[in-house]
Amino acid sequence: MKKVNKVILYVFLILTAASCSMDDNSNLYTAQELVSIDSVNLPDTLNFREIHDFEITYKRPTDCHFFDGFSNEKNENERIIWVVNRVYYDNNTNCQELENELITKKLSFEVIRRDYYIFKFWQGVDEEGENIYLTKEVPVKVE
Repeated sequence: MKKVNKVILYVFLILTAASCSMDDNSNLYTAQELVSIDSVNLPDTLNFREIHDFEITYKRPTDCHFFDGFSNEKNENERIIWVVNRVYYDNNTNCQELENELITKKLSFEVIRRDYYIFKFWQGVDEEGENIYLTKEVPVKVE
């Protein structure tokens, strides 16, 4: 298994195991789940030592899924970014699948490198179990 696959699996398992809980009064369960990124809006260049807001649009799978933040991994100039949803359900909940519900959130990113970044936005897993990424390289402008 590739290193990135192991990292994603590890992060997912830790998030799921650490976040699952059961409230004895309401029988409510929660878990965290990675969801597929549909598109991103990045500038053509980044300015050194500035903070840029990236618009990230993801697919909300069911009406039980709610945005819980971003997760990322950095390696030199590469940044791998995931959207994390919290899933709420109980023994009586029937989560309704959503066909095309797209949600857009902003991710603030501070530019600390002087050369370029390679952003990899997680879009799911293919038939062979390999991760799929939307990959964009963005140069950094230093003034």
